[in-house]
Amino acid sequence: MTTPSAFRSLRFRLLGPIVAVALGAAVVVAVVSSRLGARWAQDDVDSRFAGIQAALQNAPFPLNQIVLDSLAKLTQTQLVTLGPSDRQLNSTTSGSGDEILDAENYIVHRFETTQGYARSDGVLSVAVLFDRRQVDATRRRAALLPLITGLSTILAISSLTLLLSTRLVGRLTKLQRRVEAVAGGDFQTAVSDQVTDHGPDEVGRLGQAVDAMAGQLGQLWKQVNRQQSEKLLHQIAGGMAHQLRNSLTGARMAVELHAMSCDQKMDDSLDVAIKQIESSEDYVRRLLLVASGRQDQDRPVMLRECWNDLQTSLTPLAKHLRVKLQWQMDRSIESAVVRDGPTLVAAMTNLIHNAMQAADQVKIELGRADENADESQVRFRISDNGAGVPDEVADELFEPFVTSKPEGMGLGLPVVRRAADYLGGSVRWRRDEQWTIFEMDVAVERTAGSE
Repeated sequence: MTTPSAFRSLRFRLLGPIVAVALGAAVVVAVVSSRLGARWAQDDVDSRFAGIQAALQNAPFPLNQIVLDSLAKLTQTQLVTLGPSDRQLNSTTSGSGDEILDAENYIVHRFETTQGYARSDGVLSVAVLFDRRQVDATRRRAALLPLITGLSTILAISSLTLLLSTRLVGRLTKLQRRVEAVAGGDFQTAVSDQVTDHGPDEVGRLGQAVDAMAGQLGQLWKQVNRQQSEKLLHQIAGGMAHQLRNSLTGARMAVELHAMSCDQKMDDSLDVAIKQIESSEDYVRRLLLVASGRQDQDRPVMLRECWNDLQTSLTPLAKHLRVKLQWQMDRSIESAVVRDGPTLVAAMTNLIHNAMQAADQVKIELGRADENADESQVRFRISDNGAGVPDEVADELFEPFVTSKPEGMGLGLPVVRRAADYLGGSVRWRRDEQWTIFEMDVAVERTAGSE
């Protein structure tokens, strides 16, 4: 994952324009405030000068040094009285008249007194000196206050924006990593967050959409893997079936030749063996058809016949393995017809074989799938007292090539699941106390003779 540069970061893209606009606004406000401050300072000078002029221009009292000092303190100015030829009479500041009037530290305003030559003090005009530093300070204060306020506002807005953008970038970074994980094949980790009382926000809904997409991709990935596994399964089944067909043909011919030289009692046992070999040949033939992409013609069979075939073929094997088999069938459904008998027998044989290899007690039950529902489905239940399914394969038990047996290939239970789907039912397993239970439901049709 590449790290974006600072200028390409979402933080900068969010924070930069806000700070730039705020700084621009602060500068504009400062400039306008400075100009307004200068105007306000000038207006203050004019106003104070007008007040002083109104008080002194027609003053009947003499404008001596004592009066000037008092007025200067009250008005925060410097006052100079001038006589003929601008001769300095009295002043509240040091220096001669020309030096004072030309000083750069003061803003000077003058006014003429009325009846100047008739006045007893000889004052013809009065110069009012305003301290230029005070005027400039007033102007700066007028500009500085909005500038400080603007900078404080910028700092607060920038801090808040940085905090919010950091949280947003953090959530988006988490979302980016989640999307990269999904692209890498991890469809399990959730990313949705920020669920409030009012529901998730836009980023939260985007995270939920990513989670939903990951779930769909996970299902699609499993489906693709299942299809590939099934394709491989067909290829393996085809190769094995070719070899088995030749072996079974030779075995059947050898048993038939042997049966011709045996007595009647032995013939009955050999008939069972020959029948089982023929069933195996039929099953191999069906495997060859599946491997070539074709489907054999369905052979509807009553449940009673399927049940009898299972008992006949598996009882000798159970005796050999010293496994106790318990058979229990609901006789009210024995005349029901399953869509394809060989498919059902092959699937049930697989389940019972697995149970016999794992336990010493196996129960095989056949009854209605649901007592309160219609009679369109029946249920086979195979229970064994073995150790159960290991945890590492429990969730994917019916997937191809998933097995806990060192010598196993993991092909039996996928075939069972396909058979259940084909027969209009389903298969599942569970652990109940000390028993491992597999249940397979299949669809059936009731016949006229069934109860």
